[in-house]
Amino acid sequence: MRTTPMVLMFALAMTGCAVHAARDPEPAPPISSAASASDMATSNLDATAWRFVEVAGRPVPAGVHAILRLRAGRASGKAGCNSFGATWQQSADGGAVFGQVMSTKMACMQPAGAMQVEHGVFAALRDAARIERDGDSLVLLDASGKPLARLAPDTASPRH
Repeated sequence: MRTTPMVLMFALAMTGCAVHAARDPEPAPPISSAASASDMATSNLDATAWRFVEVAGRPVPAGVHAILRLRAGRASGKAGCNSFGATWQQSADGGAVFGQVMSTKMACMQPAGAMQVEHGVFAALRDAARIERDGDSLVLLDASGKPLARLAPDTASPRH
């Protein structure tokens, strides 16, 4: 049987949308029970949505949409080009852990800068050790306290 170019193109297009990691990653381990309910209330980011405005010290270009939604131990959103998901947890002292990120794997030529932002978003989620509020902003920090990304509230995303 002879394979037609159209079949090959379809197969290649479908592999571009493959999931990066396992469909059902392990759930995040529970946050330490040492955190009191009042501490958790002040640091609770559950059911919030954020827009990346700066990644790796550079502003996110106009037209590039990078969004982070936090809900019930799950982080999800769009990283500039591809959609992503991961487990997530925060301790009362601001410590944060994002699990292995899974994402679609498309290449985006437009808008300009989308792929660079995406690489920075995934690096920030991978390397984040703390989350701090700075006014209305949210800042992801590495273990040494270096800012990895700055986010602003995303008022365009629906709250679930």
